[in-house]
Amino acid sequence: MLEPGAALPVVTVADESGSPVSTGDLIGLPLVLYFYPKDDTPGCTNQATQFRDLTPAFEKKSARIVGVSRDSSASHRRFKAKYGIPFPLLADVDSTLCDAFGVIVEKNMYGKTSRGVQRSTFLFDATGTLVHVWPKANVDGHAEDVLSKIS
Repeated sequence: MLEPGAALPVVTVADESGSPVSTGDLIGLPLVLYFYPKDDTPGCTNQATQFRDLTPAFEKKSARIVGVSRDSSASHRRFKAKYGIPFPLLADVDSTLCDAFGVIVEKNMYGKTSRGVQRSTFLFDATGTLVHVWPKANVDGHAEDVLSKIS
C-alpha cells in the first residue's frame, strides 16, 4: 500500500460515463481518492453519501473527491443517479488502479476466502504527493475525518 510521501500513480481508467480519466489530470488541487468494495451496498453507500453531504465543505478547501471501485461504468452511473453523488466514480474493472495503490487484499467472510478491495482512502496535496492514508477506513465519520486533514 502507498505510504505518505509517495507520488500519485498515473493510471488511466474510465469514469461513470465511460470516458478515460488519467489520475495525472487530477493533480493541481488537493485530492481525496477513496477505494470501496462495491456500488450500492450498505457500507459503500453510507461512505459515498457522507462524502456527498460534505462536498460543499471539501469544495471550500478546493479539494476534489474521487471514488474508485472495480464496478463497471454502468454500475457507477446507476449508483450516482440513485444517491445524487456529485463527484466522479472511476471504474477500475481490471484492478489497474487498485493494484497501483495496493488495496486488493485477501478477505475472509463466513469462512470463505476471496480477494477484494480493502476500503481505503488516500489524501494527496496539490502537487500529487500523498499526505495521509486511511488503510482500513471505518465508514462512520470517515468523510469528516478526511476533511479535517486538508489544510
